[in-house]
Amino acid sequence: MADEQPQDTATDSDLNVTTPATPGDSVGDSVGDSAGGAADAVANASGADARVAELERRVAELERQIEQERDHATDYMRRWHTAQADFANFKRRQQQEQEPRERLLTAQALAPVLSAVDSLERAFIALPASLRSLSWIEGIALVELQLRRALEMAGIHAIEAEPGQPFDPARHEPIGEVETDQHVEGVIAVVAQRGYESHGLLIRPTLVQLARKPKPAAEPVASATSDSTSDDAINTTNATETSPGT
Repeated sequence: MADEQPQDTATDSDLNVTTPATPGDSVGDSVGDSAGGAADAVANASGADARVAELERRVAELERQIEQERDHATDYMRRWHTAQADFANFKRRQQQEQEPRERLLTAQALAPVLSAVDSLERAFIALPASLRSLSWIEGIALVELQLRRALEMAGIHAIEAEPGQPFDPARHEPIGEVETDQHVEGVIAVVAQRGYESHGLLIRPTLVQLARKPKPAAEPVASATSDSTSDDAINTTNATETSPGT
């Protein structure tokens, strides 16, 4: 046999032959790409909307919690102001109640001193003028002055009461009446003992005697009685004159 020549077989790849794309294939690919992009866009939009809705829900929940906390804070502040006002009122009431008690205790503690001051005052009233210049008398007077200043420093003051002043039943205590025409009836005529008070609290009332109008003078004997006496005297005289002739 004659030598057979080897048959060459070539493929499309070996020949490097490129099959041209048809127009239909390009349009389909474009439509597919557009559809895929639209689907992706819709999916992305849906996801964004879901995230926005979730954020809005969380914001609304936080706003609700903030509003609750604000209400709680307002209530706590109101309660705190109320408690503070109640405590201030309590302290004020305690102070108002404590002050009268302290004044009363002070007055009770210094009450015996008032008797000593009264005794010294009466002693100086009855003291003769010739003894007032003695040094030891002046020393006693200084002691009386110190006692009065101590009372004033403790808030204890003498009640003003002088003859001629109106009678005050809340601060004065009557112990009798005095007939006088120097004062109007019912006013103070004599101050027997000084009274004392402390910040409006009466410790001891002032002992006073009130003025009273003097009783009118005795009226003259009635005229009928005078006439009867005169007649008796005349009859007696006539009887005496006629007796010698008898």
